[in-house]
Amino acid sequence: ERNPMKIFETAARRSLVALAAFILAIACEVTASAQNLPPTWVFARDYAGWNIQGQQANTFTFNGGACNYTPKTNGNEPSFFVFGGTLGATAVYYPVAIVDANTTNSEIVTPTSTTQSAGACGFAAAVQNQHISFNLISGTAGLQEAIVTQQQSTPVFNVILDKYWYQSVAALPTYPVTPTPQLIISSVTGNSNIGFVDITTEPWTTYSWNGAKYVANAPTGSLQFTSLTAVSAPALISNASTTYSILTTATTGGTIPASSTYRLCATYVTALGGETGCSADTTSASTIATGGSTATNTITVTSPAAATGAVGWRLYMTAASGTTLTEILYTPTGLCATPATGQTSLNGVCAIGSSATITAIVTGKAKVPAVSSAFLPTSASTSPLQNVLTSNPPFANTGAVTTGTATTIGVVNLPAGYLNTLGRTIRICGAGVVNTTSAGGTLTLSTNLASVPGVTSITPFTVISPTIAGSALAVNFTFCQTWTTAATGTAGSIEAHGNVDYTVAATAVSSPAQDNAVAVVGTLDLTAQDQIEIVVTGASSEAISSSGAQLRQLTVEVLQ
Repeated sequence: ERNPMKIFETAARRSLVALAAFILAIACEVTASAQNLPPTWVFARDYAGWNIQGQQANTFTFNGGACNYTPKTNGNEPSFFVFGGTLGATAVYYPVAIVDANTTNSEIVTPTSTTQSAGACGFAAAVQNQHISFNLISGTAGLQEAIVTQQQSTPVFNVILDKYWYQSVAALPTYPVTPTPQLIISSVTGNSNIGFVDITTEPWTTYSWNGAKYVANAPTGSLQFTSLTAVSAPALISNASTTYSILTTATTGGTIPASSTYRLCATYVTALGGETGCSADTTSASTIATGGSTATNTITVTSPAAATGAVGWRLYMTAASGTTLTEILYTPTGLCATPATGQTSLNGVCAIGSSATITAIVTGKAKVPAVSSAFLPTSASTSPLQNVLTSNPPFANTGAVTTGTATTIGVVNLPAGYLNTLGRTIRICGAGVVNTTSAGGTLTLSTNLASVPGVTSITPFTVISPTIAGSALAVNFTFCQTWTTAATGTAGSIEAHGNVDYTVAATAVSSPAQDNAVAVVGTLDLTAQDQIEIVVTGASSEAISSSGAQLRQLTVEVLQ
């Protein structure tokens, strides 16, 4: 007679086995399905895992299957040919590192042709050294291979650079040039369909194709450059013009007094907020007299001509009977028929093609720019204020400066809100020269941060020189200062410290001086498009001669 308990146990065991088999089958199906999906991202260093042992001296051809490699990614990724691929219809040859048993013979070469068939594979290249015993590895630590291979996937995904990729780069041969990470990044071939991300930085740095190479994308926007071109000031505003910058007056619609003569000039503004010097204003053509029978006059100026790099223009006007270069900036609401697109933080910027009408006299606004800050990159994509370095060419000489007058000798315009991050840190360094006329006085180098230049600004950094030893000296100076945002918003503040070296005795021996600030400096709107201004002042009897003062070099380095 059969035992009922044994019958129950046997049935239960069979049920559990069947259930386990069913679950295992589902798991296998899910796993297999997941493995067939393309990767959501790939690491560049995964594409550097291939290594081919040389078979014959100075020979770079091998058995047919030796030149294919399958990377270990986080999804299904087909094997690739390690010496080259294609981007669309364009052949791309991957740099190859020849790691020689004699390390002095190791080198990186780029193939000039490749072979890939069932029976043989390899490449030809112009090598500089003899290679008897050697290995072949990726010359870009996998980056070029990853970029091109990802192009074969739809959709494409970002390639990741991590610390292991950097370690792989450091291990590459240094002939004919040392392959630094930045050199590899800027030399690999790609296109706009794919970018890559460096996760070793904080925040992560993304790279995109600018049409010629990969460049870092700064989180603040603006432009990157390889060299700069200065933007010229507009042609003069003229009461005789019939095309651009036409200066006219009307007797209704405003409150400008009767029988008064005003002088006007205009500047161009670039996408970065850079501003040219003012248009010529020394002739009578740039003046206008209001009507004599009413105090309801207005003054209108049509737009200057369109200019390369100019996204808008600003209008300046003197007080009644004002002299040349005493104009002030006009920024009233409704000044322009059309403000410049995207320039809401750049006070008083009118769109190119839009007229500006002054209906009332104002006081206390910014004066004409002391030096031009309007420079255009000759090749562009993302930011000069990226997390590396921004350099400016020599600024114009100021000419003679009255004793005690603070004179701007160089400027850098920041994108709107650039400093509006707690802890944002930048380093500002530069060099210049001041030509003095007398002995016994001092020079002061200071740095302003302005939201409305000439009107609303703070001075986070000020350093006074030792006493100037003689008259008619060319006092060279170098400076370096570090700024950190201590408070954000419309009432922001900056902590700034640094030093200046002055050559006060006309020799190469410099006299260092330290800023004496012990507290943060505020208050300024850091959400705006702010401007850094380098300022020099001759104090006491220390006048600046007709040879003037000039900022020869200015760099801004973003530290955090």
